[in-house]
Amino acid sequence: MSAFLTMGATLFSQEKVHWSIKAVKAQNNHTNIQLQAEIQSGWHVYSVKTPENAGPIPISFAINKNRAVKKKGDFMEKSEAIKKFDANFDSDVFIFEHKFLGELNVKVKKDTELITVVTYMVCNEVMCLPPIDHLLSIKLHTNE
Repeated sequence: MSAFLTMGATLFSQEKVHWSIKAVKAQNNHTNIQLQAEIQSGWHVYSVKTPENAGPIPISFAINKNRAVKKKGDFMEKSEAIKKFDANFDSDVFIFEHKFLGELNVKVKKDTELITVVTYMVCNEVMCLPPIDHLLSIKLHTNE
């Protein structure tokens, strides 16, 4: 029964946020991996700017181990977070509404498929859904 409830919560939360990923070529076999989200009206996700002790789980982005790809720097939020008081956590937080854009720079050593994981929590003014891990894959190519 608990597996059914977990699956239901995951499916429900995925209806609120739709993720996409794309690769934008840079120089010297570097690629910017862009993570985008369309967030349903009335819902929001949390920025890494949110204080750790506030409670919500901010967006994080990880890449699965792949010898053909080397991470260059940290994941960067490109969208501007909104600071607001969140009654769900009785705390000031930073959120994204409607859209989100983040970016990670990697060096691609050879053509490969990269598996990534975005972790996030989605909330509205009344409730939060459980944090989830959402898998995305992308094909990466060298610039050569």
